[in-house]
Amino acid sequence: MKKILFILFIMAGSLSCLTVTSCKSSTDEQTTKINDEVSVPALLKRDKTMGNEAEQKSITEAYDKSIEALKLNPDDLKQYIKLAGVYIAEGRITGNNAYYGSAAMKMANIVIDEKTGNKDLAFQALSIKSAVLLNLHQFREALAVAKEAEAMNQSNAAIYGALVDANVELGNYAQAVQDCDRMISIRPDLRSYSRVSYLRQIHGDNRGAIDAMKMAVDAGGAGDENTEWARVTLGDLYMDIGNLDSAEFQYRYSLGYRENYPYAQIGMAKVEKARKNYDSAIALTKAAIGTMSESSFVAQLADLYELKGDEKKAAEIRSDVIDLLNDGEKENEKAGIKHNGNRELANAYLSAKKYDKALEYAKKDLEIRPENTDANELASWICYQKGDYAAAKVYADKALRMNTKNPSTLYKMGLVYTMAGDGAKGSALQQEAKSIASYMDKKLVLAAK
Repeated sequence: MKKILFILFIMAGSLSCLTVTSCKSSTDEQTTKINDEVSVPALLKRDKTMGNEAEQKSITEAYDKSIEALKLNPDDLKQYIKLAGVYIAEGRITGNNAYYGSAAMKMANIVIDEKTGNKDLAFQALSIKSAVLLNLHQFREALAVAKEAEAMNQSNAAIYGALVDANVELGNYAQAVQDCDRMISIRPDLRSYSRVSYLRQIHGDNRGAIDAMKMAVDAGGAGDENTEWARVTLGDLYMDIGNLDSAEFQYRYSLGYRENYPYAQIGMAKVEKARKNYDSAIALTKAAIGTMSESSFVAQLADLYELKGDEKKAAEIRSDVIDLLNDGEKENEKAGIKHNGNRELANAYLSAKKYDKALEYAKKDLEIRPENTDANELASWICYQKGDYAAAKVYADKALRMNTKNPSTLYKMGLVYTMAGDGAKGSALQQEAKSIASYMDKKLVLAAK
């Protein structure tokens, strides 16, 4: 699934992500003292390019109010819930999920461990915990916690969002649809519309996915981070079907509302890449990395250098991505949280053409979610690169089981079937991909054997 980043009570977001920046502050313990016995994680100094002043002021004020309330009453569990929300929001904006994910989990566990008789507080703590677990890609654990919360409250739309996300990642698509139906019946808003969009995309309804994401954008407040995430995702949906002009419009619009928004900058870089304006794409990608050094951003930079013909630079960057991802996993462990980075590492080793290591991590990913179509597509593509076409076809069968109409997926799986001996199906899939999108990524075209 696309990256999912969560705001308080699982606001809509794209798909989680591991930040590869190795900042000392990301895991070094920094606390705000409540009294001689109690302290809570501090808000870290934020890069001035991240977010906007009004947003930062709101988060800081919320944090300060909770700190003052706890100094008056350290047993006020409501304040730990509020602080968890602050940490999740700040982690989403800054990309420092190792530090803020750990902080939010600590706050939620304080409430859960207290075994309070206040069911609403207990429910909120479980909701937060499921959100953090999803962001850490601990999908089975997140599903279990979300189910525990659902048993306490079947009238809260957000917890059904967690159930949707966990079931999608685990490949339980029919159950995800049921949970999404329940969610939108309770509260049709940005969070529920965005999940409708993604489920439609999974089931091959590209136009329906676009329509639902438009509704998500319209339901949000222009300039809010979650709204601009939805707007960028709408642009990505247009990119998927080869509509570069509409995609560019959404990305530019987002940057107009939220200056230097890294996801919109990456979107613009994708447009420039498709138009073969590689220097411009590199500049935009570097700008995004300057704000949020997320692994997929850096991997895109390597692809761009390769397309320019600078294979040495591309190889250096890909090696750095692998090192930074491994360092990131260690930082998460140091922060006391367990992040499942198997998919990111599989993609990084794949890009570096280290196919055995890529398959090792892809199989670890599949052990957690064997029915997920994205996980099977990745394993299939790695096997294709290794020349194991029979194995690639087995994974391809599962990758296509939901009738996806993503042209990149169709094209890649078409190559797999062709090399596995089913030329008719392979050709049909490639032709279908080209009929959906007017262009195909040059890297994919070059991958044809």
